[in-house]
Formats: sequence, structure tokens, C-alpha cells
Amino acid sequence: MDDKQLMTISQFAKAVGTTRRTLIFYDQKGVFKPQKTMANGYRYYSYEQIYKMNFILGLRDLGLSVENIKDYLNDSSSETLNQKLGELKEKVQTRIKNLQEVLAILNQKEEHNTQLTDVDFYVVKKVFLPRRDFWCSDFKVDCSEKEIAQAYSNFYQRLGAGIMANNMLSGFLTDLPQAHANCYADAGFRIIKEKSFDNQVNVPMLSQATGEYVVVKVKDDGAGIEKGLAALRTFVTQRGLKIGNNLWQFNIGMDIQRLGLTENSILAYRIV
Repeated sequence: MDDKQLMTISQFAKAVGTTRRTLIFYDQKGVFKPQKTMANGYRYYSYEQIYKMNFILGLRDLGLSVENIKDYLNDSSSETLNQKLGELKEKVQTRIKNLQEVLAILNQKEEHNTQLTDVDFYVVKKVFLPRRDFWCSDFKVDCSEKEIAQAYSNFYQRLGAGIMANNMLSGFLTDLPQAHANCYADAGFRIIKEKSFDNQVNVPMLSQATGEYVVVKVKDDGAGIEKGLAALRTFVTQRGLKIGNNLWQFNIGMDIQRLGLTENSILAYRIV
């Protein structure tokens, strides 16, 4: 990677809302390493590392120890995370007035997302989805990878870093009418996270309407997303369906890799 695309430790600390001391500590403990360390000890970080660092900070915000986090990163199964979170539940009860959002995260069960998990790659299906409320970022357009990473970090800092580590839906709402071909990369979007508690936060909200949707599972790269959009267009054309302007893109899991996306995701359009 070109060194010009890397950030100093101070720049990276500012981008993720932490301190140089914390980053040095995580490096020394083997929890989170810089992209590059020079012979003189200077540390440099990539923009792609913002996502993993935000997740680590979210786990710390929930109360996991450094050793717990290391264990989870070495075995990133949802069962491991749930076990660690469960161990914190008793402690959270004593701090309920100040940590209501954390308690909500620890008490969460798998909810009504089976319609979005039982989907095959590039095989479109029609499903019924209930209304969901989402926190959302401001509308963004024509963003570089750096700008997307910074917008993502800012969004979760405003919500509270622990929100990133829960199992509620997350992803993007993109302005892409009729699943148009070759327009996804330049389309305007909002970062979204399904609402998980009722406390007021200074973040806009929007709702996904109840109704029938067409959905498809894709690999989250340019070719994979375009292939999924093409499958959606073919499906609705063959059946004489009409879809809306909003592309809902839901991450699968919590391992954000780049551009705010997991390795695979679900694309969804409401049938109108």
C-alpha cells in the first residue's frame, strides 16, 4: 500500500475517536496492530482498519476486557461473543440508569431476520418483511473510500460504539431507482443501523415499510453487487413487478471489511 494512503497514529486515533496511548496499548497487547511499523517505532494505519478498530472499541464500551477481546478475535463466532456478553449482564444490572442501551444489547435475542438469512447467492426470492426503524447517517454522495470510512466511524461514535457490536441489522440505504445497472458506485447513500433501544440520541431516523420485498444475497464487491442487481431486474421484469427507488443493503454478520460492508450482504427492494 502506498504510504500516502496511510495515517499516522495521531490521525488514526482522531478518526476512530480514541487516543494514541490506547492504540499503543492495543499494539503492545497484540489486540490491534498498525498496518506498518517503521524502524524508528512510528506506527501507520490504513483506512480499512477503521472498521475493525471501531468494533474493538465497541466491545470495550460493553465492558469486555482486553483478554476477552483477544479471545473473541481469535474465535470470532457469535457464540463466543454471546458468552462474553452474558458474563457482563449481572454487572450491567447495577448500572441500569446510565447504561440502558448496553443492557438492551446484552438482552437481545435473534429476532425476525430469518427471511434475510435464508437466501442463496444470486437467487432472487420474494419475502414479506415487517416494519423496522433505523438510525441513519446524513445523505452522502460521491464519497472516496477514506470519506466512507470516516462517515462510518462518525456515525457509530454518535450512536455509541457498543451499538456496532449488537446483532441488529446494519448496512446502507442507497438511492438507486429500479436497480439501475452500473450506477451503484456513484449513487447517494445513508449508513443505517436498526434501532435497538428507546433512549433519545442525536441521530436521524427512518423506517423500512412493512410489505413484500425482492431480496438476493451477493458478494460485496463491484462485480458481485452488479450481478445481484441484474438478477433483481430480471426477476421483477419477468413477473411484471415494480420496485421502488431505495436499495436496502444489509450486512451479514459483524465483520466489517471495507467500505462499511461485510464480505457478503443482502440486497432488497420493496415491491410497490
